[in-house]
Amino acid sequence: MIRVILLMLVCLALSSCETLKNIRENEGLDKVGSFQLNPVQPDNYWYNGRSYEYNNYKIKVTAEPVRAKIQWNGKTIGTTPFVYRFSGVLDVDDRVVVRAIPIDENLPAQEAMLRIRKELPREIHFDLRKK
Repeated sequence: MIRVILLMLVCLALSSCETLKNIRENEGLDKVGSFQLNPVQPDNYWYNGRSYEYNNYKIKVTAEPVRAKIQWNGKTIGTTPFVYRFSGVLDVDDRVVVRAIPIDENLPAQEAMLRIRKELPREIHFDLRKK
């Protein structure tokens, strides 16, 4: 009886290992329950074929003249120059609108639309003196 129970436990343990191996080899899965297969490292991103997952991804934002207010999809994120740390998930073909509003009211605001086809840029620069 003890041999049967031990044999069943060994078989169960071995089948669990094979299941984890199969899950790891399946590129379409990034999470199984709370177990994450490919954690994104800080200041980096991970692409799973349909979306980009960012973890504390650094984007340097500058403008001429300095001290322009920057909005990311309508939310104010800082005043130039600064480094924006983005964390989140963006699907392929999502759009991000980055808007620069100068402190000089005589200069026009500018927008940059980022269409997610590849990773986000590491630098965004606005020259607000140009129309």
